[in-house]
Amino acid sequence: MRVNFEAIRRGILEEKLPVIGIGSGRIVYDLGNGYVVKRAKNKKGLAQNKAEFRIAAAGRSPLIANILSISMDYKYLIMEKADKIQSVETVCRYHNVSSLKELFRKKYFSEFIRNNELLLPDLYRKSSWGIINGRPVLVDYGFTKDVRKYYRLL
Repeated sequence: MRVNFEAIRRGILEEKLPVIGIGSGRIVYDLGNGYVVKRAKNKKGLAQNKAEFRIAAAGRSPLIANILSISMDYKYLIMEKADKIQSVETVCRYHNVSSLKELFRKKYFSEFIRNNELLLPDLYRKSSWGIINGRPVLVDYGFTKDVRKYYRLL
């Protein structure tokens, strides 16, 4: 599927795409076709988009929402749209664990975290998770060791 980033940019500028999330580095818009676009607002957002694209491109993982495409300047990242979860307990029940801490110690998850240099604070947030095809997945997995430098206080 070919992505028309210019049409997406225009849709954002003309306020035709609904905002479904806002963070310190990115704004998430619903494309209305089963995908969202994460638009970087600053260097933090660009770094997060690059990180998520790198992680997804390294190999399909059932733990994350897949990425369809990214713009050449990394400003726009197209990702599968997930339904919001009501609580992180949804994730725990699915993985048959009592807490996210226990989940993150499971081999398949700890290897994913280590291999992608993910930082745990974001993974504990409800907004980092969503549901796709009845399965909880990470939808915000761009906070890596490399990205952390953009969040340090001056």
